[in-house]
Amino acid sequence: MRFAVVMLLVGTLTLIAQEPAMASRLDEAKVAVEATLDRLNVDRARIKSIYLAPDDHPNDGPVPSYTGWIAFNDCRGNLVVDLSATAAVRALYTTGACTVPGVN
Repeated sequence: MRFAVVMLLVGTLTLIAQEPAMASRLDEAKVAVEATLDRLNVDRARIKSIYLAPDDHPNDGPVPSYTGWIAFNDCRGNLVVDLSATAAVRALYTTGACTVPGVN
């Protein structure tokens, strides 16, 4: 019983300790997506929404990576910014009918 309580506490503390790191990674991902939009000179008036989704890349290990999905007002589709666990741009592409100069 004592062992089970200790393991439960260790597990809980581990989850609590990871929460700030995950929030920090999300903040880094937001900054990386914004920097990518700046680098591509995307007019912010075109942007309908930005959604950041955590990924499950097996090579990332326990640190989450994110993919940014940018929806536009003037086309059907998205600009996709795939980020590594360190918030480096891993891939950049468009979907649907959307085009962004500088993106294939």
